[in-house]
Amino acid sequence: MKIGITGSSGLVGSQLSERLKKEFHADILKIPRSYLYGEVQSLSEYIGDCDVIINLAGASIVCRWTSKNMKRIYDSRVLTTRNLTSAIALMDKKPKLVISTSAVGIYDSIHTHDEWSTHYSNDFLGNLCLDWEKPVIEKLAKDVRTIIFRLGIILSGHGGVLARSLPIFRIGLGGKLGDGKQAFPFIHIDDLINAYVYAISNTKILGVYNLVAPQLTSNFDYTKELGNTVNRPTIFGVPSAVLRFLFKNGANVFLSGQKVLPQRLLNTGFRFKYPKLIQAISSIVNYSSRKS
Repeated sequence: MKIGITGSSGLVGSQLSERLKKEFHADILKIPRSYLYGEVQSLSEYIGDCDVIINLAGASIVCRWTSKNMKRIYDSRVLTTRNLTSAIALMDKKPKLVISTSAVGIYDSIHTHDEWSTHYSNDFLGNLCLDWEKPVIEKLAKDVRTIIFRLGIILSGHGGVLARSLPIFRIGLGGKLGDGKQAFPFIHIDDLINAYVYAISNTKILGVYNLVAPQLTSNFDYTKELGNTVNRPTIFGVPSAVLRFLFKNGANVFLSGQKVLPQRLLNTGFRFKYPKLIQAISSIVNYSSRKS
């Protein structure tokens, strides 16, 4: 099996590549940015013999949202996905499966969402996700088994929010962001990787899936559980005004969350290894402690 992966050097891509090699003895084709931003015909030829294509490309959204950075965030997801889907459409032999990425930021912060929810967020992230998914649905879904994974907040010891905040919490300087009431739709990196493996193995899986744990939690819950796990106080919160000063509208990444359930994934029989926040945090903190 040959699997082409965009964003192969990122937090998910690097770990997923290693797992797919072990699980399927897969030949991994790393799809460089230069091809994603380049000529579509060349990209089509480069990925021409892939059995599976996994699209993980996307620049970090954790930054100050200037016009330049917002364009970079948008193009790194939407433009690259448009080019990739156009390239797949040109292939004589189509891949058996395409798994593309989106995010739970597509949903508003008011309702509780499963995959049938259409209460989308009318802001930059919501519109970004809609535009990100659109070329996959329009160009591929009729001819190729296609999956869109809407990712939540990934908890990992190798990067992301937990890896960045753990050192701060360990010295007793951690705290909630804003009022802490915003939803915190998390998923442990192992469950996320397992979901990709599960999707490749099960041909009945197609369409949109929320990749989050089944427990609804808040930023306050995350703060409390992480503080308890490292046995440190969590009194040094970060006011909303400070985050908005530092990140402009990008502060919404920290201050606005979505209540999301992985209903379609649960309906298939998929079992989470870390369905509870305390389980996910403890496994990563304990692993990090053993490594240090």
